[in-house]
This record gives sequence, structure tokens and C-alpha cells, in this order.
Amino acid sequence: MERTIRIGHHHDPERGLTWVRDVIVVGERLFVMQHHEQRLRIFSLAGDFQGFLGGRGEGPGEFREVNGIGVRDGLVWVSDRLRGRVQYFDPEGRYASSIRVRGHPTLSMGDMSVRAVLADGSMLVTFLRYATEDAAFPDRPQHVIRLNAQGSPRDTVSVLAGRSGALKLGRTVTWLPESYRSLFAPSADGSGFVIVHREAAMSAEPHAFRVIRFDATADTAWVRDIPYDPIPVSSEWRSRHLEERSDLSAPLLRVLEGAYRNLEFFPPVGDVQAGADGSTWLLVRTGADTSEWEVLDAFGRSLARVEPPPQGRMMWAGTDSLWFVEEDELDVPYLVRYVIRRP
Repeated sequence: MERTIRIGHHHDPERGLTWVRDVIVVGERLFVMQHHEQRLRIFSLAGDFQGFLGGRGEGPGEFREVNGIGVRDGLVWVSDRLRGRVQYFDPEGRYASSIRVRGHPTLSMGDMSVRAVLADGSMLVTFLRYATEDAAFPDRPQHVIRLNAQGSPRDTVSVLAGRSGALKLGRTVTWLPESYRSLFAPSADGSGFVIVHREAAMSAEPHAFRVIRFDATADTAWVRDIPYDPIPVSSEWRSRHLEERSDLSAPLLRVLEGAYRNLEFFPPVGDVQAGADGSTWLLVRTGADTSEWEVLDAFGRSLARVEPPPQGRMMWAGTDSLWFVEEDELDVPYLVRYVIRRP
């Protein structure tokens, strides 16, 4: 990967980014979800600022809480969790239409998050999980529910199972690197989604995690069990991470120490991205502090292993380029484009 374009600024109110929750590419434009501002920033793929989409409010083209974006039939869709609606915009950022997410009387609308809009207009939703809930009920599963094109419940397409890594420390919750909960990654264009089930390893014997790719109708496209050798958690790793939390009181530090002591093996996969070209990107752990991206093609076959950049999180995977969000020493976020060079 070759690092090319960097988007962001410390002071510029137009180019400066706040917390980046999601990114999509539509044609020659980059749409960046700015959750704290309740709007999207629009850039060219060369990094030129081209305007805003939306803003705080109740009317058409405005949002109370932006929580999901994607593209369908050439239009950008934006989900507003608190308003219970999905709005559509043209590639220039102009408002086009909206649809109400009706849900059901038994479902809490304020906790429903639209994660994907499939090709037929049906929607995939999950329900908001608070950190304190995850800490209190770490084994509680999470359902991925499909709504029809009119926004009413249709069926459950998958269950995200496994243990959460949330740990309550006093009045706050910290996240441990021991989450074995299934990972969920929708394609931004509605062509499908990926589920990664990563059960906890119980021994150092060779293990496997399961990857399932679903198509635009939520039917299974392929299933692959990928073998791996569990990575043990060393005493050196535990000591180093406990030292980083020396700000905690002695009782809380003992709670954290006990949690680390129970952590025997790291989860095999740390992240997953459903590529815009049908590929699947898996961030596979290779050591206590190292990982590599394993790339699967549209049929689930392994294409390559790619070393990730030293920092940052992948937000978008395209055919020839990747977008990562990175932060500087002042925690200011930047979007960085990496171009893929093939031999």
C-alpha cells in the first residue's frame, strides 16, 4: 500500500474533521459522516472540500442523530436513529426523499440503528447496546433484523453471538482485547454483508473462525472456515498494559488485573470490512501486538496478506484504494488514502 492523500486540518472549519464514524465513496466523491455535527462533509477523491450535507434539525435534509450512511441506485442514504427515518440525497448532496422506519410496537425505535439498505430497499438494523449493558450481560446475543422496503420487520438474518470485552470499572467502562463477539460488516452499496463468528480458543491447538458472506437478498453467498493458531496472552503483555492503567485506584486495578489474568488467548480477528468490489478484508492477529489484513475475493478465496499502516482504522475498501482514519498527537482525525500497488 502506498500512502497518497491526507484530508483534514487543525483549524479550518470546512476541511477540519471531527470524529469520523463512517466513510463512503460515490463516484468521484468522498462522503464523511460527522456524528458530533449531525452532518456529512463532502470531498473530492483528491481531497478538495466540496460542501456539507445536512445539519442539525427536524426538517427534510436535517438530522437529530446521524448513525448510518450508504448508497443505493446512485443516491446517498443517511439514517437518523432518533427521528426513525432514512433520507436520500443525490451525489451533489441535495435532498431527494425519505422513508419512515416503522419498526414494531415491541421494538424500541430510539435504539434501532439502520446499518445497511440492500438492493431491494430492505434494511438491516441492529439495536443500540450501551457499554454498561455489555459489561453487565457480556454473553447476551445481538440480532441483525431485516425490515422491508416500507420499514416494517420482515425476519432475522443473523445473530451476533460471543462474549463482549466490556468491563465496568467504577463508574466507567473499559474495553479489553478479549471480545469474541461476532463481527458484522455491511457493504455500503447494498450488495450484501459479512458476518465473522470468532469463538474463544480453549487451548493452543489449531482453531478456526467462520466467515459468512451474504448477498443482496440476504442469502448465503459463501461460507469459509479459516484455520489459525491461537495467540497466547503473555505475562509481559499483561504487566505492560496494567502499568498503562496506573491511574486507577488499587481496588479497580485489582479488578482489571483479574480480568487480564482470565484472558488466555487473543481473538483471531480484530476487524472486518466488506469491500466495494465484493472482496472481504479480515484483520487477522499474527502476534500479541501485530496483525495483517487477509483479503478474500468475491468467492471467499484468499488473495493476499497486506501489512496495515502503523496506525489508523480502515473505513473503506475499494478496488484500487483504501481509506483509513488516523489521528495526530493532538487526537485530531485525518482521512488517509492508500493506493494498492499490485505486482
